[in-house]
Amino acid sequence: MSTNLKSAALLICVALAHSTTALAQGGGGRGRFGAAGASDGPPPVQLLGGRFKAYPQDAADRGLPLYNTNCGYCHGERAKGGKSGPDLVTSDVSLHDEDGVGIGEYLKGAKHQGVAKLDLPQSTVYDIAVYIHSRITVAALNRGGDTHPDEVLKAGNADAGKAYFNGAGGCTKCHSVDGNLKGVGAKYDAVTLQDRIVMPQRGGGRGGRGGFGAAPAGPPGPLAITATVTLANGQTFRGIPVRVTDFDVTLRFDDGSTQTWARNNGVPKVDLTDPLAGHIEIMKTLKDSDMHNLTAFLATLK
Repeated sequence: MSTNLKSAALLICVALAHSTTALAQGGGGRGRFGAAGASDGPPPVQLLGGRFKAYPQDAADRGLPLYNTNCGYCHGERAKGGKSGPDLVTSDVSLHDEDGVGIGEYLKGAKHQGVAKLDLPQSTVYDIAVYIHSRITVAALNRGGDTHPDEVLKAGNADAGKAYFNGAGGCTKCHSVDGNLKGVGAKYDAVTLQDRIVMPQRGGGRGGRGGFGAAPAGPPGPLAITATVTLANGQTFRGIPVRVTDFDVTLRFDDGSTQTWARNNGVPKVDLTDPLAGHIEIMKTLKDSDMHNLTAFLATLK
């Protein structure tokens, strides 16, 4: 698997994981999803590719020369890493940053100050951060490239992939070669298989983006994030989470109707279920060799 594809996968998985965590946290701002027309919430954030916050282009343009002057020597051209600094496109600091706040805090910390002392105004940090975010978005949305399926298959070992599938990968917790993966090697080419391993699609309709916000009536897609609300008397309700905060929770049911409950001190309880949680979690430790081998194994499932 190409480094760009793995990087893109990690970026997207982090975005998905962040959206699930934010939904569960509730409270203001990030804890509110899909509350269309809510007068007390912030305006919706524009997303690129449905995943990444869109920053002003003029800030990215300002950020490029600022990055080159202050960061490029160590972190290389286009933030892809240099001889003395790591790749900022796949850096945890960059991926978890918003509006340059996290990056600014890291620059002031002892770890960075011990290597390179920078005293930059927050406006400069913001522009540099926006430039880095623009590189992250490009890397994620331009995934895959022109890789040929034969190149992908040659990179992996099917027997090693089978061992990983049945063992360390934990794939059998959700998948079966005789069940939901039966014939998958005939359905997709190797490049698509590899893409699906690291960036599984929730699908359209109620499965898209975890089902947040408006969606047609009907049961949730098999990969949609769902929520179970448990009332104080033990009664439970399951549906698509439209809005979850510390103060209220709204679910959408299969018939398209919605119901809202007020919350106080975590009651009613809300449990979120994400079918893609395993894919998101494994991206933290997945090696290129495991990815190649797993792809080669899945390609044999004709």
